[in-house]
Amino acid sequence: MIKSVYEIGILHEDEFDETQQLTEDLGKKYTRVVTINLETKDDKLLYSGCRLGYKTDANYLYRKTPPAKPDPYSLTLKPSKKGPAGLIDRFIKFCEMHPGKLANGIKDILSENKEKIVSDIEEQAEQITEKNEFYFLTVLIDGRSVGAFKEFRTAFLNEVQKLPNSRSGVCFLCGKETEVGARVSNIFKFATIDQPGFAYMMSNKSHDVTMPLCQDCFSKLALGKRIADDKLTLNFYESQVYVLPRFAGDRIGKSQQLIENTLSPFTSLTDSFRGEDRRYEKFESRLIKRLSREDAYSTLNFVFFVKARGKDEVKVYLNIEDVPPSRMKAIAKTADDIETELRSLGSPRIRFEILWKVFKGYAQLKKNSSDSPVPPTDFLEFMRAIFKGTKADLGLYKKASMRYFYSLKMNAKENELKGVFFDRNSIVAMGYFLDRLNNPLEGGVLGLKKTKEELLEEYFEQYPGFFANDDLKLTFVIGMIHALVVGIQKDQGYSGTADQRIKGYRMKPDDFKEHLTYLRDKYKHYSKKMANTSHIGFVGKLFDLAGRYQLNAGMSWTSSLTDLNYAFLCGEASKNLLMSSSEKEIDKEVNMEEEE
Repeated sequence: MIKSVYEIGILHEDEFDETQQLTEDLGKKYTRVVTINLETKDDKLLYSGCRLGYKTDANYLYRKTPPAKPDPYSLTLKPSKKGPAGLIDRFIKFCEMHPGKLANGIKDILSENKEKIVSDIEEQAEQITEKNEFYFLTVLIDGRSVGAFKEFRTAFLNEVQKLPNSRSGVCFLCGKETEVGARVSNIFKFATIDQPGFAYMMSNKSHDVTMPLCQDCFSKLALGKRIADDKLTLNFYESQVYVLPRFAGDRIGKSQQLIENTLSPFTSLTDSFRGEDRRYEKFESRLIKRLSREDAYSTLNFVFFVKARGKDEVKVYLNIEDVPPSRMKAIAKTADDIETELRSLGSPRIRFEILWKVFKGYAQLKKNSSDSPVPPTDFLEFMRAIFKGTKADLGLYKKASMRYFYSLKMNAKENELKGVFFDRNSIVAMGYFLDRLNNPLEGGVLGLKKTKEELLEEYFEQYPGFFANDDLKLTFVIGMIHALVVGIQKDQGYSGTADQRIKGYRMKPDDFKEHLTYLRDKYKHYSKKMANTSHIGFVGKLFDLAGRYQLNAGMSWTSSLTDLNYAFLCGEASKNLLMSSSEKEIDKEVNMEEEE
């Protein structure tokens, strides 16, 4: 991570002056600015009032001051507990520590008009009515920011570029033997260091000893951090993520292209938007598709982190390094393939959101959840598996999915069921995606002119990791029948449905056999009242298929209970699968959608 940010600083150092390479971002919530306005008249500075405005691209020379440093780096500060009076005192201290023509004049004005200026600042700050809007304070001279004046730029550089504990040594980043002493912790303020590799050779105890930096590398690293904060950071649920490209050879010149063309349209990985096909998508899927088409970078680093409340410290909770374009292409292609194959089953989308929901919900059910914005450990492991190609624990995913979905379904209100069933289909799609990603298989849209049995076998062949034997195929078909019977029961107003019998997706082989008998008996009863004979024939065909797989499975089933129940869940999500068959008894009028 450190070297990736350093490379970004090198690539963009010509676009910024020396002070801008060392300034820090004020933060996204500081959108308003109160300016102390000074005017020059007869070569003398005069106070002309305060004004509330919006933050601009001006060079405010802002950098957070360390607690041990009494004077700020410039005449730009965020509010403090001491209020505006405390900020004015610190501005005066800055002018005393950095005497000059402008600084001397500002010190006199602030000292002589302190009460009036404090009152004006408070009056302007009271105009902010938005709950999440905050202001910072700065000085304008003839309408120009402090960064426009050489006197203040020089003072800023002299302070920031001081090497603490200066000594001779080898710079960690450039490898030159020179004067070192700058600390990485002056730029990256880590609350904890719990992700091996994201900050090579850094320890909790001593950043500057293990990672000494010369002044030039310190400046480049600071600039890279600023660009990463401004342009390469996206929101990720309750946290954030750096998307950090690394470059090699002629790709170095394309770094700006990556930032402007690929990342600039995205502010979040979790917001929804309407895509070209008019369907709502997630930025995450669109972003991955864009990154998979990029040739500007060599590899990508994804650094997921949360910020400590009220501090600039960050906790890196997941670091995924050196993801090549080929992996991004594999992710995008596999997701597209699965979505295309399942289009007839409600068009589920492959999204990180479903992993988030499953493992967040699973943690809550196990009472392992907390208010921390850091995602559950299981979720992080699956994110790593997706990007790095390690094997995902599908058994864990199946177990977590079924517990989450059962709780969701049984506690949902009637008006929430549409979203619940879409989540179920997305759960199934994500499972197929996770397996296919590391076990490539030529998929494709099912042949609609085939018989139901042929269509079903072709479907099972597309996902061999889930339907490897006849007992799994049987529970899949039972799931299909179950969903159709539940639909009839709800349509006819029954208070209790077959859902109460599935034991939280913990059914054993005997439970499945008993449930199939129950479904057959119930359907015989319901069919006597149904006028649509084609629908009766369709479900009858499903019972025939179930009987065939039950005969082949025999008495001793070999699959685990988790696999059996998950196949049942997949069947529920696929109840309309065989309605695309060309066999004549199918009638589109009987497509009883749970989602409606």
